[in-house]
Amino acid sequence: MLTAIKELGELIIERENRDLLDTLVDDPNSTGSYTTVITIVFTKNDEEVEFSYVAQEQYDKSKKMKYLYKSGAATSSDFSPTAKLSGKPEGTFDRKILGWFKILDNRDLELADSDRAFLTSIYNQLKENSDYIKEQILKIRNEIPKKEGILLTLKIIDDDKELYVGDFEVFKRLLIFQENKKDTKCLTKNKVCSICGERKETIIGKIDTYAFYTLDKPGFITGGFDEKKAWRNFPVCKDCKVSLEEGKKFLESNLTFKFYGARYNLIPKFIIGTKDVSEEVIDIFTGTSKIVSLKKKNIERITNDEEDILDALKEINDVITLNFLFINKMQAAERIVLLIEDVFPSRIRRIFDAKYAVDDMVKNNNFTFGTIRNFFSKSDSNKRDYDLDKYFLDIVDRIFKDRPIDKAFILRFAMKRIRDEFVNDRYFYFTVKEALSMMAFLEDLNLITMEVELMEQRKFDDLFEKYGEMFQTPLKRGLFLLGSLTELLLRKQYKERDAKPFLKNLKGLKMTERDFKGLLPKVQNKLEEYNSFDKGKRQLAAEIANYLLLAGDNWPMTVDELNFYFAAGMNLIDEIIPIIYPNKEIPEEVIAQK
Repeated sequence: MLTAIKELGELIIERENRDLLDTLVDDPNSTGSYTTVITIVFTKNDEEVEFSYVAQEQYDKSKKMKYLYKSGAATSSDFSPTAKLSGKPEGTFDRKILGWFKILDNRDLELADSDRAFLTSIYNQLKENSDYIKEQILKIRNEIPKKEGILLTLKIIDDDKELYVGDFEVFKRLLIFQENKKDTKCLTKNKVCSICGERKETIIGKIDTYAFYTLDKPGFITGGFDEKKAWRNFPVCKDCKVSLEEGKKFLESNLTFKFYGARYNLIPKFIIGTKDVSEEVIDIFTGTSKIVSLKKKNIERITNDEEDILDALKEINDVITLNFLFINKMQAAERIVLLIEDVFPSRIRRIFDAKYAVDDMVKNNNFTFGTIRNFFSKSDSNKRDYDLDKYFLDIVDRIFKDRPIDKAFILRFAMKRIRDEFVNDRYFYFTVKEALSMMAFLEDLNLITMEVELMEQRKFDDLFEKYGEMFQTPLKRGLFLLGSLTELLLRKQYKERDAKPFLKNLKGLKMTERDFKGLLPKVQNKLEEYNSFDKGKRQLAAEIANYLLLAGDNWPMTVDELNFYFAAGMNLIDEIIPIIYPNKEIPEEVIAQK
């Protein structure tokens, strides 16, 4: 994964002619939430500056190198006097802006007298006017919605020119100085880089590109807690470090997508290098304008992100693989939730083909991963937070990697939600439809195994064939049709009595083999009582009896599976009605509201 990110970074640096400083500076508005900039404005006279006022302006991406922002540790200053406003605004000013000037006390720092005088002048003016500055920062902060981030920086007016931190060479040099100083804390010589595999003169042992790697936990320390030996854990050369950081920044700005409560980085890996890969394919992953244009196209989605580009990627030949890196960020820490590696575009294409097949199969359907998420979000609908993320992401991993899924496991969660909707009289029919779509999708991908038995041709064969292998045993067909006949009875009751008293016989959809065998005569008798056991329903009952007799005894299905096929029959009753009432007027109660 890290090699793929590093190679992407190398491509970006090469194609955009980036220098070292370009790669080090961060875009503070990479997430789109930092839209306001507070500037502490000074007037410059020779090497002296004088504080003027505090102003507010809109963030401008073209000024990224002028802002010269690079984040540092949360408890200390950043790498320049530009910082994101967080927590108490006055604390940010003291820690991140004033605190940055402590660099002037560094004994290893070599500065020209003019530069030192210039920086000292700024520092003194900040200290002298700190109370007023903090008051103005707080005032602006209170006027802007809390969800909107604010960037705090310096602006210096020199002969009517508006200059920012990045317009001064001294700030640029000091940023690089601090970066180099950080790298020397855990450094070794003439060792092999763990990313490029080459022996390099200088190897850095403390990389913080991703915050899931740390040297203050026992699991990351190879040489005990001796930091001098910690380079053995993750030795990286300077070139790979720069490329890795550039690749990560590009991913976060351009190839990060939402995924049902999670976020993932889409990381391309060019498996045959880039020489034999078309320029168009490289552009998709390295050209910001190309990525933006893809996001704006009206294309098919299989996720909940309107900027998802998977539909476009499925058309690429298998000259690349895709890695899906799911990361959970909690304050300054990062935790890998899931890494799906080496997914070929042909696999993405196969997943979309299964989606299209399900959409054609199930009426008014738009299958996405959200359909699966609806069954794997909360173990209890009354819970506030999602607690089934692990199960959901495991299923996603298996879908992308073409690994089998336990059908009983899927049905257990599907029936849990179906029963909940059924008992509480909510969205039962819609939920069954979603469960059918999910099962059909997984079956189309051959991830769940469906039993198939040879059967003689019967009246409903065309309907069952439409759903592939889902209904290819006598027992499944018998349960399905029994669900349809029961639904016809419930519609009749609702028409006559504005109620469905027969529902109590369905035992909250927890019926066993014995219950189902006794249900058919109960439904028939009740239909007779309503004088509604017409020819069409008799034909349906005959088919049910035939299939249940063929199923024999000791049915090889769980209670969840038995009730799922029964519920499917209730849901798809409108596909049964034209078969049992052909070329004639359909009884009014049959088309009554569910």
